[in-house]
Amino acid sequence: MNSTRSKDFRVLIVYPNLPMMLVPSIAIAIFTRIFKDLGYQVDLFETTHYDTDEINYSENKINYSENRVKILNARKFNVEKDLGISTKRGMLPDFRRKVAEFKPDFMIYSVVEDTFLQTLSMMREIADFDIPHLVGGVFPTMASEVCFAADEINFMAIGEGERTVREAAEAIRLGTSLDDIAGTWRKRPDGTVQKNPMGSLSEMDRVIPDFSLFHSSRFNRPMGGRVFRMMPIESYRGCPYSCTYCNSPTQRKIAMRNKLGKYLRRNSTEFLRDKLRILCDTYQPEFIFFVDDVFLARPRQEIFDFCDMYEEFKLPFYFNTRAEGCDTEIMQRLKEVGCYRIAFGIESGNEQYRQHVLRRKISNKEILRRFEMIADSGIPFSINLIIGMPGETREMVMDTIRLARSVRGYDSVTSFIFTPYHGTPLREAAVENGWLDSDTITKHNTSRSLLEMPPPYLDAEAIDGLMATLPLYCYFPESEWPKIRRAEQFDEEGLRIREEYSDIYTRNFFGETQDSPKIYLNEDGQETNRLHRAPFLETEAHLDPAQLMSLTTPMAGL
Repeated sequence: MNSTRSKDFRVLIVYPNLPMMLVPSIAIAIFTRIFKDLGYQVDLFETTHYDTDEINYSENKINYSENRVKILNARKFNVEKDLGISTKRGMLPDFRRKVAEFKPDFMIYSVVEDTFLQTLSMMREIADFDIPHLVGGVFPTMASEVCFAADEINFMAIGEGERTVREAAEAIRLGTSLDDIAGTWRKRPDGTVQKNPMGSLSEMDRVIPDFSLFHSSRFNRPMGGRVFRMMPIESYRGCPYSCTYCNSPTQRKIAMRNKLGKYLRRNSTEFLRDKLRILCDTYQPEFIFFVDDVFLARPRQEIFDFCDMYEEFKLPFYFNTRAEGCDTEIMQRLKEVGCYRIAFGIESGNEQYRQHVLRRKISNKEILRRFEMIADSGIPFSINLIIGMPGETREMVMDTIRLARSVRGYDSVTSFIFTPYHGTPLREAAVENGWLDSDTITKHNTSRSLLEMPPPYLDAEAIDGLMATLPLYCYFPESEWPKIRRAEQFDEEGLRIREEYSDIYTRNFFGETQDSPKIYLNEDGQETNRLHRAPFLETEAHLDPAQLMSLTTPMAGL
């Protein structure tokens, strides 16, 4: 049996990331803490600051953050000047050099679907080094067989990784068997395969993340037109909702199916306070970025307990949530303790589609009622919309636009092209309808649509055009919509019109920061300082029973 002293054991954490996807990964920080607590030498290689040419992920070669600016979802910023970041080329040679210089005894890869193909290219680059590895993350959990089929992968983790990486690393260090580590699949040297059941869920109130391996520039992020040094915080793991475009509900079902207990877990208020204090004292952030799926999806009293606890930190903060978790008292208290900005998911404005296909059981009337309370709080907010979903028509996208136009007080529209991630019921609906090849590996959600839908549904070109103009439709009166529709085209005339309207939108509405005064346009095109539009309450059922069944039947039981 070979054995290496803990202080001599070297682990390289590999984080394949989309270019300029800015917030540092909490999973990487948790693994860093675990390995350091074991006494190992630990280092990190991540791909965030590399351009995409080598891996050919983005057809237009524009990174995630730049594309958000291009489609008017975010205000302009300068990557080098504002964030202190210099983008790099030569990712694969740099990765090989890192491995050769660090000489790791063990490597772990944390992988999402968007970066899976990138991960395989990185593994091929260093295959001749023959270093033991473990590949885990959301994608191996959601699409285990797909990942394990890759020739490059011989040791894989499914489920949560805190215990798995610790046990796997210790087994490698001590030279003991890897066969019985819970939550791992392994291709043995003799060609046989070992698939172990998933391990137990992790304790939320246990590990304080260690972000020390990230370059200091990784904490800089634009928000509302300003740049802050941000600290990401996880206070809640999982989501209680069942939205069909998201794979978070599948995590709950996997835990239930494997009898692992309740997947939804939150930090206690006391532990969250301690975590915030340690991270703030260590890294001196200017801003707290809560990464939870739906921050306010917790008992109402717990929200007020959080606010009482958070008062001592006096730092602006941001989170993502849903409008139905808000009321006047909650919004007022969040404002008092420093809430700087909130993102709210609306996704679709068509009630039939949202309630029956997306499984979001809320009416337009209730959404707008909640947003009246949200707007009255004075907390700036964005609204998240998804277009190009399976079975979606142009008329349904216009319903989404009309609902967004009725929301008073929003600062920005954040739009996404539907991405058919493994583990989402809507992906199954797309595959069953013949709109997506079952072998497709997705790209990130500002790339071109991967669905191939026949009329009357949207095709990829139409989705691209709507994506480029969606904030313009939300802002300008309907009398201007024919010209904006012309701007959906990517020819010279379309681009000229789009630039013209984008300049007005940026000058009148977006401004330099979220605090800049906004000028609205009424339906006559006249300028006003307040939104005056009739609320968009009821929508037509654009899908007939057969169409609706074709979308919902493949998702039954998922």
